[in-house]
Amino acid sequence: MALLEVKTEWAVYKDCFLQVARYQADNSRAIEIWNNEDGPIARITVCITGSGLAEDETVIDTNNCPWAMEFIKQHGFGQATGRMVKSGYCTYPVVKLDIEKIGEYLEVA
Repeated sequence: MALLEVKTEWAVYKDCFLQVARYQADNSRAIEIWNNEDGPIARITVCITGSGLAEDETVIDTNNCPWAMEFIKQHGFGQATGRMVKSGYCTYPVVKLDIEKIGEYLEVA
């Protein structure tokens, strides 16, 4: 497993990895960033039911993680589709994921 350096608005975290699960509400992918020292750093996705996502798409939580799109682009984890999803007062980008690239950074149990 390869490790990541993650720069948020609060800190720079070294030796990070990804965990991917599914949201129960719509079965879309939930992507979290972790490291062994600090535990969970951030969940960079958000579940918005009714978003009409394809199997390889997810909604990025730019409200709580304004750095998440840059993180995804920097590491080649996906590309913006140009579609946006509105929920409450926030509008979130939909990203087509590179599942193979994400797999390089997944924690292996």
